[in-house]
Amino acid sequence: MLIRSEAPADLVRLDQWWRDTLANPQQADQLQQWREQGLITLSLVATDDMGSTLGHIAVVDAQSEDNAQLIAVWFSPDPELIAPLLDEAESVLFELGYCQLKIAPSPQAANAEFAPISTDQHWWYKQLAAATV
Repeated sequence: MLIRSEAPADLVRLDQWWRDTLANPQQADQLQQWREQGLITLSLVATDDMGSTLGHIAVVDAQSEDNAQLIAVWFSPDPELIAPLLDEAESVLFELGYCQLKIAPSPQAANAEFAPISTDQHWWYKQLAAATV
């Protein structure tokens, strides 16, 4: 498996993947709108050795005063790929100078160590730090 930045050649394949494989045309349309508006900060694709899409994560600017980035799309049919995709996104965003990620609450977000900052938060956050080896 290879995790890499989305390339222009991936656009049609990712659109098809979201529409057909994942049966989520609304998400494909939303991703296209974000691309056209230049809102995607980072988009990573997990592929197999043959180039088939195995997972995708897209991060958009949360447009908040704390410079947080919002995980807008985060999916792989293989649950084992979620953590590596997120780890790579966190590493790249930290290198780019971002300090915080936010995401809608979910069991996957809890497993990835996201948490609410206070009890009335509609978003869960995670501080970004340098990767440790």
